[in-house]
Amino acid sequence: MNNYFRGKFLLFLSANSYLFLFYNLSPFSVSLQESVEGFIGGSAVLPCSSEKHQLKLEDISVLWRRNSLSVYDIIEGKDSVKAQDPAYKNRTETFPEEYLNGNFSLKLNDLQHNDAGKYKCFITQDSVIKSVQLFIKERQKMHSTNEGSNQKPETIVMIISTLCIGIIF
Repeated sequence: MNNYFRGKFLLFLSANSYLFLFYNLSPFSVSLQESVEGFIGGSAVLPCSSEKHQLKLEDISVLWRRNSLSVYDIIEGKDSVKAQDPAYKNRTETFPEEYLNGNFSLKLNDLQHNDAGKYKCFITQDSVIKSVQLFIKERQKMHSTNEGSNQKPETIVMIISTLCIGIIF
């Protein structure tokens, strides 16, 4: 396709379609990966930040994806959950007060086993894709040192003390 037709073709693509093509096909994007651990039922913050500061809200567009699922979008500085996959409904939040500082981290609440995996944060103004690997763990149950006994150590000491005093007097 010559440059003239290519330019006309891109002109007619919607912003989301263009972002999809750029996100999936661009050889100019950079991919960085981090790891985060979370616990079943808990929350985890998936980090994503821009090197650029002094941003204008209307210039900020960030897409959070997991595989082909839409997790969360920030479009022109505003949160958007229109295309959000139902698996993430009412479980995601960002920090809008931090957008101008370049922080687009995502908080995922009520973690479940199937939330584990690789998440991608695409910062359109930087042409950067940041990857975050989320690991989910079970909370370990606390084991009591007095298994099989409901009495507290203080109660046992008091009973023994009372018996000793009774034997002495």
